[in-house]
Amino acid sequence: MKVFTVLFFLSAWSKLAFSFSISDMTSLSCLDIAKNWQMIEQAQQQGTFRFAKNQGPVAWRIDHNAPFSEYLAHAKAIINSRNIRAQQNCPILTPVAQRLGYDIEHLKVADLIAPFELRQNNSDRAILLIHGLTDSPFTFHFLADQLYQQGYNVRAILLPGHSTAPSDLQHVDVSQWQALVNYAIERTSQDFQQFAVLGYSTGAALAVTEVSKHPPENIKALALISPASEPHNKHGWLAKWISKVPFINWIDEDADFDFAKYESFPWQAAALANDAMAMLAKQAFPANLPLFSSFSEVDTTIDSRASLAMLTRFAQDNQQPSTHSLLYYGNANAAKAQLPQGYNILSPQCNHLACDTIIDMSHIGILQPPEHPYYGWQGTYRSCSGYLALLPKYLKCKTHPSPLLGERTKQNTSHEVPLQRLTFNPAYTDFVAHLSTFFDNHFSDHVQP
Repeated sequence: MKVFTVLFFLSAWSKLAFSFSISDMTSLSCLDIAKNWQMIEQAQQQGTFRFAKNQGPVAWRIDHNAPFSEYLAHAKAIINSRNIRAQQNCPILTPVAQRLGYDIEHLKVADLIAPFELRQNNSDRAILLIHGLTDSPFTFHFLADQLYQQGYNVRAILLPGHSTAPSDLQHVDVSQWQALVNYAIERTSQDFQQFAVLGYSTGAALAVTEVSKHPPENIKALALISPASEPHNKHGWLAKWISKVPFINWIDEDADFDFAKYESFPWQAAALANDAMAMLAKQAFPANLPLFSSFSEVDTTIDSRASLAMLTRFAQDNQQPSTHSLLYYGNANAAKAQLPQGYNILSPQCNHLACDTIIDMSHIGILQPPEHPYYGWQGTYRSCSGYLALLPKYLKCKTHPSPLLGERTKQNTSHEVPLQRLTFNPAYTDFVAHLSTFFDNHFSDHVQP
């Protein structure tokens, strides 16, 4: 009887959902969309937000002599021309949005997912931020402000194919990412007396590769958050061949209700990630460059054992393991057994109310504070893609009053109570403290006038 009731209920909502048009959906705010689970089935089936306004490749112009402000304007123009939701109201006044001069009544999606820069009244030191696959600069809106408060100039770039629609990842080549990251590193090296690079996930792989090829003299440190070393599936190289098969375009076809991060995932995106990780595997780490890393032992996106092996290789290349630090969300003794002697291994200290409710850390949670209005403990958005093939459980995850919180492992998703993939870090304050200390220790206090 319960099964029949659930099916009848979902069927009724399904009929209601199909009465919504794209204009109906985009007339809502980004927060209304995230909460409006009645529309989910329609958005999944029709790909409402899966496709860019203008189909086909887009020209990402990269002029290595152009000022960073020109790059920012070019990227924002592409977002506005291709993202269906670009001008949708999005009243999330993050610290970065506030610093950039936006007010909550006029904030648009495009304002929050565009690349940005926070400038001090000097050119002493800077941090360059590089987001991951399917992500956007919105992921840095809290961390960037905290780095800014500590006196750093902060820049966040947008990788081609992002902040528009998942379909745009089908028209991107990894060389375009390389070209942009190379420009951003060169430009930042020229504009500031000293700088560091922080990469998240695929952005971490790109950062290491480009920095290692031509290490700028004034780069002081590198930070890798949930770095893309190797996937659990060791047959990622097949993705580029599958992506060429007609009509086999998507690994996941989700509703894409998250305005800042793609939920649908094309085969070409998997091919791009594999290319980025393959380049990283061939790269020697720059000598004498301090390294900070942080990731989860139970990461279901990236193989944490491969990441530990990568850090071991980097430490051997660097020959100074004492300048390398790992903030490890897992068994510190297991990490210590694999890493070279002298490696600085840190264990996160969690003091938030949410700590006791969380099973484990996810790939996507480290960068976000619990108080994040969108991804936080009481945030608007819930990540439920672990149940993508099971609509009733997917919807249950979206609406359950007390879902489980953790990584989307097979064990975690096997419970009757649905799992919401952890999108925030309960030990965020500790993470920021360790990262800030690392940067402060490796930047010079005295810069040229």
